[in-house]
Amino acid sequence: MNLHVLSHADTNEIGSIANNALKELAKSDWSSDVYLKTIFDRLQSETNVLTAAIGLVRKNDYTQQLIAQDALFDQAFIGTKQFVYANTYSLDRAVAEKAQKIWAIFEAHDLNLYRLGYEQQIFVTHSLLNELDKPKNKTLIESLDGVVAYLSQLKIQNEALETLFQKSKEDEAAKSASIAPSTQKNLIREILNVDLFPYIEVMSKVKPEIYAASFKVISEYVESINIKVKARKTRSENQVEAEKLS
Repeated sequence: MNLHVLSHADTNEIGSIANNALKELAKSDWSSDVYLKTIFDRLQSETNVLTAAIGLVRKNDYTQQLIAQDALFDQAFIGTKQFVYANTYSLDRAVAEKAQKIWAIFEAHDLNLYRLGYEQQIFVTHSLLNELDKPKNKTLIESLDGVVAYLSQLKIQNEALETLFQKSKEDEAAKSASIAPSTQKNLIREILNVDLFPYIEVMSKVKPEIYAASFKVISEYVESINIKVKARKTRSENQVEAEKLS
């Protein structure tokens, strides 16, 4: 029968086959079969690694937090910008002129910087805040209505966004350093095809009363997955051919 997992099986399919085989084998006591017990333990260990690797790749702890924090940043930036702009219409000419100077600084740093990617947004905002913190500009800002309070919030929200962004990058670095699911699934496929399946297939003929039932269940599951893999491969090949002819 030469039972094996097809090379085009994806990570989830191989993980599913491994789990199914482990569950089926766990129904019996294989303590007297040291060889099979060794294979079982290794397959269990490597499947656990694959499960953890898949969870790590799918898990994204910071996406929603960044979105929420970015929304707070946007509010603080737009509020600050709008108050500066409102002051340019002050009936007090001196205030209006001071506001125009501060507004020019905002223009130089991109009035829509809040629409930039996180990294650029944080960098440009730091540049903006550094310019606004210069003594001559701080003096101008202090004479504008409502700007000081919003500017203080902008600093707080930008710092919070930068902290989250750095943590997200550290998290990504940790994930990239971990075992890739694609690499791990190939290792599990090798254990199944080279170690487990050939052994239990032979033993199901040598001692059918002990091994045949488990081999039958595992075989049927593997074949059901292989049918899906073959169908997917055929669809992919047909699509490629259709694109060549179009």
